Amino acid sequence: MRLPLIVLTTLCASTALGQTTAQISLTLPNNATSLRVPREPCDRTQTVNYAYASSTTVVCSDLKIWLVQGSSCSDEPTGTFKLLKTLSQNDVVNQPTGTVTFNIGELPGFTGAVTCPANDREDTYRVCASIKLPGGSFGTECGSGSFQRDDLEVVYDAKPPSAPTLGDVTALDSALSVSVTAPDDAEFIRVTVTREDGTDGKTVEKPGDLKTVRVEGLKNGVKYTVVARAVDEASNESAPSAAKEGTPEPTRGFLDRYDEAGGEEMGGCGAAGGGVAGSLVLAVLGFWLSSRRNRS
Repeated sequence: MRLPLIVLTTLCASTALGQTTAQISLTLPNNATSLRVPREPCDRTQTVNYAYASSTTVVCSDLKIWLVQGSSCSDEPTGTFKLLKTLSQNDVVNQPTGTVTFNIGELPGFTGAVTCPANDREDTYRVCASIKLPGGSFGTECGSGSFQRDDLEVVYDAKPPSAPTLGDVTALDSALSVSVTAPDDAEFIRVTVTREDGTDGKTVEKPGDLKTVRVEGLKNGVKYTVVARAVDEASNESAPSAAKEGTPEPTRGFLDRYDEAGGEEMGGCGAAGGGVAGSLVLAVLGFWLSSRRNRS
């Protein structure tokens, strides 16, 4: 029984030794897992990092990196694609890391009748990387090897978000508080107020999930027109919301309302008439006299 056990152990060890472990990875400079590019500028450059690591120096194919239209990658470039880089088998081993770049206008979908910049489109692409690794009992046979792949999503986003909806416009002192409902894909909201004659406009930008936007530095008593626009991650701006109006008002304190109600404030600090100050003095004096009686 000892001989079969030795043979079995040797086979297992050979299989373990023959396994090739490798990894190819594509990453973005900001470590994001996908890239959403704007409508323009079409010559804007995008950068993708690549890295290859393997337990063997045997490589069975060139390393290829390409752009393809669609939502998946294959072992080799097919369909509507643009080849970004080809690394020879020697270069893969000697230079396993690097970068590739492409311009927005080089996306494979811009062929024929469709040119960059395009309007009202949202197209999906992938950055693909692929290399064939050896297989077999000793990890050196290219004929029985398999491909190692990685990919990143790229979205060409030239489709503006829906317009936001304005709610209440509340008057404040030299300001307006604007209630806004933004679409789900809004990165931020841009609220603009202008006078009725179109002058003295002010614009405030706030995150898209913020429900209320405060616009300050306005003139009390002047009517303003308020509109809002949504801006998405790719900097597409929506159409303006339906306009609303608001007029900032000065803050009215207690004395302002007291005077408006017909009250008066007469005399100075020494007067104890019917004014507010006099009432406070009399109230304090009464409390002091009551305290003295209780102590005596």
